[in-house]
Amino acid sequence: MKGRAVSKAARKKADVVVVAARYEPRDGRLLLAQAYERRGPIWGDVVLLDRQALLERIQQGKRVYAGAPADLEGDFRLFHRISASRLNGRLVLHAEGKDKEGDDLGVPLF
Repeated sequence: MKGRAVSKAARKKADVVVVAARYEPRDGRLLLAQAYERRGPIWGDVVLLDRQALLERIQQGKRVYAGAPADLEGDFRLFHRISASRLNGRLVLHAEGKDKEGDDLGVPLF
């Protein structure tokens, strides 16, 4: 958009921005995540990623962030980087600075 600059956060070159999540009620594992994926210089439409698909993107070295769409189309406010780690032999997905007891992406529920 002419006259408006994309935020520095969007220039971090995030590959995936997760905006909402749904967790398994019994054990708190991620079921689905609503996310936007970078398609070259632009962002694609919102996609639904299951736990395995999100984990594959992280393992491929893609930069996955928790965030929210900004007012300027194609711009995002990035909150935390999302990563995977092992805890007591279990693989958990979590946003930086969040509890590593179980999956916690630090985004709203849908």
